[in-house]
Amino acid sequence: MDSVVHQAPGHPGVRLIDGRYQRFAFPRHFHLEYHIGLMVSGQQRYTAGGERQLAGAGDILLMAPEHVHDGASADDRGYGIRILTLDPAWLDEVSRDLSDGRQGLPLLNARQLRDPRLQKMLDGLHHQHDALAFQSQLWETLALLFGLGSTLRVSEHANGFDPERWRQLREWLESRLDLPPSLEEMAAFVDLSPWQLLRRFRNHCGLPPQQWLTQLRLERALPRVLAGHPVSQVAQDLGFYDQAHFSRLFRRTYGAPPRSLAIGQLRGNIF
Repeated sequence: MDSVVHQAPGHPGVRLIDGRYQRFAFPRHFHLEYHIGLMVSGQQRYTAGGERQLAGAGDILLMAPEHVHDGASADDRGYGIRILTLDPAWLDEVSRDLSDGRQGLPLLNARQLRDPRLQKMLDGLHHQHDALAFQSQLWETLALLFGLGSTLRVSEHANGFDPERWRQLREWLESRLDLPPSLEEMAAFVDLSPWQLLRRFRNHCGLPPQQWLTQLRLERALPRVLAGHPVSQVAQDLGFYDQAHFSRLFRRTYGAPPRSLAIGQLRGNIF
């Protein structure tokens, strides 16, 4: 059965497509965006650049704007594909940030890639519901993708933050625990590009911003949970998506759900 779902993840220049095709065959066509497709099941035959290609589960397909191609299932079992689309104007800005202003829009030098880490990152974008986590993962994905399959030379940043800048950033993040800032807001606060912010943050803390912020919020939640505050209120005050999401993260971090931990603490048990 053929099906396709388009998602707008709330990030400018980016769209996600989740497709399952069995009978439908794409005629020769092109797109105005970059299309990065992750094959998740089955096999697809396609022609691009005058060459016949076969892609199977785990392969990553790279299609530049206005690049003519077709596509159909290699057999009657069909295939599944998850696609990341990127607006060229937005990607031009991103590429300049990734290369510290030395390069603009990248030239793709591969039609297919196969890289386990990139597979995982592309797939994860389709299952990421936290805005800051999506933004951070998107930048990491693009850096790896274009480092492997294009002319873009991604600049790494080995430094962290100086003590004063880190103090200012940390205090600001503490004040935003109930409504975490976007990656772009965070970068603007310290006058860096999003990519520079990501690398410096990881080098300084050992974690990307979204994981560090989640851990900080959990640490602020713990004493309130132990004091018996309502779990729903704690989750709301600290900006978690909902109580169930908070409880899952809490249990993964501390080994027990917040409700039982609070009850246990009130009874004098030690966890």
